[in-house]
Amino acid sequence: MIKFRLSCLIIFISQITFAQTMVFGYLKGLDDKPLNRATISLGEDRMLHTESDQVGYFQFKDVSAGTYLIIVNKSGYIPTTFTFVVSSNELKKDLGEIKLEYSPSQMNAGIITLTDDELSTDEGSSLGQTGIGLLQSSKDVFSNTAAFELGAYWFKVRGIDNRYNNIMFNGIPMAKNQTGRPEFKNWGGLNNVIRSPYELAENNTVSDYSFSDLGGTTYYDTRASNYRKGLNLSYSFGNRTYQHRVMATYSTGMLSSGWAFTFSGSRRWMDEGVIDGTYNDSYAYFASIEKKLSDKHRINFTAFGTPSRKAGSSPNTQEVYDLRGKNYNSYWGWQDGDKRNERVKRIFEPIFMLTHYWNINNKTKLTTTASYQFGYNKSSRLNRYQAENPSPTYYKNLPSYWLAKGNASESSALINSWLNNDLSVTQINWESLYNANRSAPFYLDPYSNQEGRRASYFLVDDVTKDKTFNAATHLQTQFTDNWKFYVNVNYQNLVSDNYREVNDLLGADFVLNKTSFLKGDGSANSIDDYNILKPGSVARKGDKTEYNYKFYRQELTTNFSTRININRWQVSTSLLVGWNESYREGKYMHGLYANNSYGKSEKENFIEVGLRSGITYKINGRNFIIVNTSYFESSPALNDIFPNARLNNDISPNITKQKINANDITYTLRSPSVKGRLTGYYTKIKDATEVSRYYAQGVGLDGGNDAFISEVLTGIEKDFLGTEFGIEWNITSTLVLSGIASIGQYTYKNNPNLYVFSDLSSSIKDYGKSYLKDYKLAGTPQKGYSLGLKYNSPKYWWVGVSGNFLQDNYTNVSGLSRTMNFILSDVNDPGSVYPGVTEESIRKLLKQKQYQDVFMLNANIGKSFRLGKYSMGISASVNNILNERGYVTNSFEQGRNANYEDMVSQPYFANSKLFYDRGRSYFFNVYLRF
Repeated sequence: MIKFRLSCLIIFISQITFAQTMVFGYLKGLDDKPLNRATISLGEDRMLHTESDQVGYFQFKDVSAGTYLIIVNKSGYIPTTFTFVVSSNELKKDLGEIKLEYSPSQMNAGIITLTDDELSTDEGSSLGQTGIGLLQSSKDVFSNTAAFELGAYWFKVRGIDNRYNNIMFNGIPMAKNQTGRPEFKNWGGLNNVIRSPYELAENNTVSDYSFSDLGGTTYYDTRASNYRKGLNLSYSFGNRTYQHRVMATYSTGMLSSGWAFTFSGSRRWMDEGVIDGTYNDSYAYFASIEKKLSDKHRINFTAFGTPSRKAGSSPNTQEVYDLRGKNYNSYWGWQDGDKRNERVKRIFEPIFMLTHYWNINNKTKLTTTASYQFGYNKSSRLNRYQAENPSPTYYKNLPSYWLAKGNASESSALINSWLNNDLSVTQINWESLYNANRSAPFYLDPYSNQEGRRASYFLVDDVTKDKTFNAATHLQTQFTDNWKFYVNVNYQNLVSDNYREVNDLLGADFVLNKTSFLKGDGSANSIDDYNILKPGSVARKGDKTEYNYKFYRQELTTNFSTRININRWQVSTSLLVGWNESYREGKYMHGLYANNSYGKSEKENFIEVGLRSGITYKINGRNFIIVNTSYFESSPALNDIFPNARLNNDISPNITKQKINANDITYTLRSPSVKGRLTGYYTKIKDATEVSRYYAQGVGLDGGNDAFISEVLTGIEKDFLGTEFGIEWNITSTLVLSGIASIGQYTYKNNPNLYVFSDLSSSIKDYGKSYLKDYKLAGTPQKGYSLGLKYNSPKYWWVGVSGNFLQDNYTNVSGLSRTMNFILSDVNDPGSVYPGVTEESIRKLLKQKQYQDVFMLNANIGKSFRLGKYSMGISASVNNILNERGYVTNSFEQGRNANYEDMVSQPYFANSKLFYDRGRSYFFNVYLRF
């Protein structure tokens, strides 16, 4: 009996000693009513989940001692997070009542009420691509309003291009090596599964998962158990980049078997958009499968892809818009009763990821991901060989050309044809292209010994096929309750095939692999041959033509970050060390570049370093001062290193890393009724490189004056200076007033060097300085303001209205037009100034175009319903209610005029090409959640 009692005592003492804690609490919402069916996640890795019951009660059993983060999500309420400590001697931890802040607009969280323009622009376009704003909201009033209000009109926060946005899935960066930009289309239509970033480190703040960039870091964790359990169905109708969208998402949550599954799919489509001749047909799929191996180990497999097909729209001069209106698109024409667009972009680049989550102990976790992405990115366009330009907006097809030539009758006739919409003039005449090919000369293919008609006009695809392997690991540990440390290591290896492929021969038999811009001598090594390894060869449908090369790049980056909390202070620091190597391998030996096109180029290596720090001082529980500063280096993208990669291995002269210095100071107020912040910022970018490709006249090259060129600006300095202000005032419990102001000044700060690579000469032309200093940077309004009022009804509906004002929008200036070549007939002779050149005439010709300020009125309304244990919501928004069509979303000077004489004698080239906003837009959405 004594032994038995002693055993019981030992067991009892052991249970007390090793007992784990039960954590529980109660959720309250509007009018202090209990909140049921809210999702509560425990820990930064969100590995433990539960739901509140009818009285708002929730609990977690067997919680070990330590510091924990708790995350509460409930439809209709702003997500809430906080930390708490479990002591080793606690059997129960009562978190008390947790009150969530009511916001009925959150009923539609994850069903973006804006359209997916962000996912629809071309990767290199400055047409929008405002960054990550349209994909998720921020708790910060300024960032949230700038994204959802001003961002709808291509406004860029702090003037920063999306090249500087760092978007990551499970630690894998999504930027493309060719451009340095994220390809948003790779996850377009997956709104349901990317609505809530695991981390959103905005602007210049320190990130836990990467060194970040100027545009911040958005990190998505696609673990299957992260997603809300149940089925989500939605349908959307709009008039922007698609007319219809259907989405379905189903998640099992963590099953008792240790498995979790999440699947999502969508389709977005339209037969024709606001802009004539455009269409969209896009699909998306997502699958995430998680297995809990033990309390410490989990693995997750993720796969997603977005096969899409989208027809493009053309930039036009103001002359063309005046003749045909702002919905005009020169890229299409009628063929057999259907509208056929020459510019069609097709993308399918699926990605597969395997992630391992390891909870080493309560304070240390290791997350490792390996991924592989492949597929294609194809863009079609019309091409020609020894034939006239078929574009309706080619300068010789416009009235201004003939008017400048003194032919008033021809100009008048063209004006009538354009105004009366003579389709043989105003749109691509596909039948005439087929007819031209039917009458094209015959040619004997020397390799097949077959004779056929060679194409004068044909459709080609510019193809990129990337194969990208990534491996990333993230270690986080907590040395003490107030000191955290993070390590991120990422390796990437890219092999990229790039070539032009024959899409449609338009009735011909094949196309010659020769350029019509150069005249060869007919020899086996003729300079007009794209590939003298197979001189005189032809290409049929599906064959490669013109260019064929590979890019290789590998990169290794390491990032260390730490966060320390001491009394009223929080200090965050991040360190970057990186290395990358790039080279090109040509598969064709071009006749003009016989010694510099075939085989492997020199390898370009760059080592990057960076340091970023953030300091937050807590004046009290409502007032904070935040200072962020950073200096880091950023390697050039592949297209910047190899400016004429389609034809040769040339490397941009003086290519180097960008040096970026970013600083900001912020005052933040967080009171029960008022939230706001005031920020001042200054960013400098040095040693940037920019590459542009276009056809230019009067360039003074060795082989002639007119050529298709690659313009390379090196050593560029840019300044971004400005102030941000945002305020949100809860006038009553249901009425909210919000407003922001962004006042910026973005300028070139030096005169960079300009070089030209051409398809006419094998030499690199040095044009000296391009006098860009003090010109404004383009691509975004430099000032933006928004004022909104929203009513949130206790009956679960809301209505809001906002006014937005945009100022200081400029055209993108041509670098070549601002070199000495512009005023000199011979750049080597300072005295060869064109007649009529004066300081006043130059200022007049080269004055940067500033577009009109605009006011945009938006409104939105929504209602949510409870259908038993299910929920339903509807919402609608209208942007640009007043149908303002004068807003220019993007514009650029035509680089075709390279000298003063041409610009004076051919003024039609002086007109910028531009895009206008598409006017009033609407978006309606309905969802069901089971």
